[in-house]
Amino acid sequence: MRVLLVHNFYRTRAGEESVVGEELACLKQNGVEVELFSATNDDVVGVSRKISTALGVVYNPHSRRALSRKLREFSPDVVHVHNFFPLLSPSILDACRDAGVPSVMTLHNFRIICPSALLYPDERLRERSLHHACWWTIPKKVYRNSLLGTLALAVMVEFHKKTGTWSRKVDRFIALNDWVRGKLVEGGLPAERIVVKPNTVARPPIFGDLRRNGGLFVGRLDEHHKGVATLLEAWKQIDYPLRVIGDGPLAPLVEQSAGGRVEYLGPQPRETVLKEMQAAEFLLFPSKGAEMFPTMTVLEAFASRLPVICSDMPWIKGVVEPGVTALVVPAGNAGALADQVRWALSNRSALEEMADRAYAAYEERYTPEANLRRLMAIYESVIRRPVRAFAAVS
Repeated sequence: MRVLLVHNFYRTRAGEESVVGEELACLKQNGVEVELFSATNDDVVGVSRKISTALGVVYNPHSRRALSRKLREFSPDVVHVHNFFPLLSPSILDACRDAGVPSVMTLHNFRIICPSALLYPDERLRERSLHHACWWTIPKKVYRNSLLGTLALAVMVEFHKKTGTWSRKVDRFIALNDWVRGKLVEGGLPAERIVVKPNTVARPPIFGDLRRNGGLFVGRLDEHHKGVATLLEAWKQIDYPLRVIGDGPLAPLVEQSAGGRVEYLGPQPRETVLKEMQAAEFLLFPSKGAEMFPTMTVLEAFASRLPVICSDMPWIKGVVEPGVTALVVPAGNAGALADQVRWALSNRSALEEMADRAYAAYEERYTPEANLRRLMAIYESVIRRPVRAFAAVS
């Protein structure tokens, strides 16, 4: 089988890039002929380049032609799109149709429905994103507080909604959990074309016999989605070390809290994150906003036998099982979070059992082997011609 992965890399590397790297490596290691067609936002430098990028968000004919050339050269059996924004644009789907190659698209966010990629934090406006035109997002500047950027995205969303791009030009969508699938259907995507396949993470390296101590937070330092301020408020009541890894608008607030029980480590490479996970006693994930998947952080914690204390957000229900693989608290409630941390510190044997069950869940559902089986089944469901065999999973 030949697979072409398509991805527009962000300037700041995030969870999507990890997923693309994991799936690319997994396919190669298992005998699939796979190549990557990509663009990077590092190239968007200067005012003129930013303007031309905004103009191409709706439909970029240059990207369509470039992908058409790649399809002729590589002749894939299926194209798997992870991200087309902002440089590639939905024009790449026409290149696939012209070449007669089926397309699969993983939806890492809600951008094809709303310029606010993770839906608007306000629940009333979030429902407006799903059921109505998204022009209301323009004065709110929901994309990076930019009027021009939000306008370009709103035009992209409404143009492709009206022309039926998503109902006619994508053979299969991949949603990361059942909650996300439900929201996508609510937003107008064809239910029969959406399958659920969670993300995966590779087994982490073993860093030796590290003594587990302290809580750990890993993620973007903001309050709308990650609940960082809630975490810091809760920690005023906790006499126990907390290490924080990440960057974002609330980095100064975290730095102000450092020096006592809170240690701010700043942004760190993945290897350091995994090592910290094997040295911590539990992971804090107090998210408040909508997420397609609980980043890769919860899965990496599961793979590291690290217990998780997280918010009771609806999108996480298919990943964690309250009281079994994680401790769950009401979102945005600093007092409840502090109470759950105190319980964890007083019930360490129960916490260790929870860590073992979380690791078992990882082995069953989120390993590269499990991901490959699901991914190949999805590819085979859309391919309309005989394909080359691929090696069995070892």
